[in-house]
Amino acid sequence: MGLLNKLFGNEKQRSASFQVLANQLNLKYEPQNEFGLIKQLSDFGLFKIGSSQKISNVLIEKTFDSENYLFDYQYVVSTGKSAVRFEQTVFFVNSKQLSLPQFVQKPETFFTKLMAYLGFDDIDFVKFPEYSDKFHLKGEYEEVIRFYFSEELLQLLSDQKSFNMEAMNYYFILYHQNKLIHTSELKAFRNLGMMLYNLFLIQSKKSDNFLLP
Repeated sequence: MGLLNKLFGNEKQRSASFQVLANQLNLKYEPQNEFGLIKQLSDFGLFKIGSSQKISNVLIEKTFDSENYLFDYQYVVSTGKSAVRFEQTVFFVNSKQLSLPQFVQKPETFFTKLMAYLGFDDIDFVKFPEYSDKFHLKGEYEEVIRFYFSEELLQLLSDQKSFNMEAMNYYFILYHQNKLIHTSELKAFRNLGMMLYNLFLIQSKKSDNFLLP
């Protein structure tokens, strides 16, 4: 019972921290999101993993042309007789002003470096070796992806800790795989997501004459 009380206590404290941040930033707070967001995000790799998917502690901001969300997301992976729960905090933008190519960015590992050495996809940027050393980036339309990864965006990413990012069309998500963002860092994490959104927005507005191959 002691462990359960501690776990439930931690969850309540975390929810309270989300509510405090919602009040500070004038955002809407929802304790849970049953099905809407999970269905909306189902084409992203993160949301294709596991079962018993659940979204909680949702912060919402909506304007006339965009929506952004910050939330905790969990899923369960069954391995034989056992099941493991994975949790992460996700920032999500849905904006009709975006026109993003589909891409996946994840932390660089020995395995991804080996795959790149063997000729598998990895988009690197010669002028930004710190970014290329930290992240593995791939997507079908490499030149279009390079266009959207402006120098300002690459510099911002180069200065950050490793994290995951996925995008397609009007959507992009930002998260640390299997990591809940500490409550003291939630505001900074959301700010990072908004900065990335604004940089992608600038490139989207420049892309009218940039045609897919």
